[in-house]
Amino acid sequence: MLYSLPVYRHSNQGIKVVCDWLHLLRDRRGEVHNPWTDTPITVIELGCGNGMLCNLLADMKLDVTGIDIADGSYDTSKYKFIKYDLIETPYPFKDNEFDYCLSFDVLEHLSEKDIELVLKEMARISRGIFVKVACSGKPPLHLTIKSPGWWLNKLITSCPDFSWRLLRNYERICQAVDKFNYFIEQVTEVRPIRHDSLSITYAPLFYGKRGVISED
Repeated sequence: MLYSLPVYRHSNQGIKVVCDWLHLLRDRRGEVHNPWTDTPITVIELGCGNGMLCNLLADMKLDVTGIDIADGSYDTSKYKFIKYDLIETPYPFKDNEFDYCLSFDVLEHLSEKDIELVLKEMARISRGIFVKVACSGKPPLHLTIKSPGWWLNKLITSCPDFSWRLLRNYERICQAVDKFNYFIEQVTEVRPIRHDSLSITYAPLFYGKRGVISED
């Protein structure tokens, strides 16, 4: 996919949503801190692609690891890269090795039968999880097309010791005008807005944490 579609080669959907959760890593003074230890925050991105998000996090002085099935010949000098197939479990990492595990626009590319095992591995190797999925598309690129509610239920059942929150629900609205389809990207509150005359697909962003998510 990285080689055949330029959009995956030159952009990373994680970049577009990183600001929605990056503030969770900062204290009241705006400084990045580790909520569990005094060591640098450790982050792993599953399906890191061209590494744009990994490089961004590395520039913030985070300890970053990226894994992907394709090496892509990208510059990985700022972070640790491991070429790995995500459906091959267990992953070569220890329990709770990372503070955060990230997955942006990756899980929908996996078969439905593999989703639960991957989520369980994400929960095993990390203390916090951020997941963004696309709820549209078709094979062969998108293999698991489900509603935001289906994904939330899958997260809850696959990671029972995690509490979950839907942070954002990105809407993609398709309206046919003069025989052409126009797409409008917008961010809504958690509760999606209904547009009966339009075709809408969603890309929810979930945050999970072992234990209870603070209201702060």
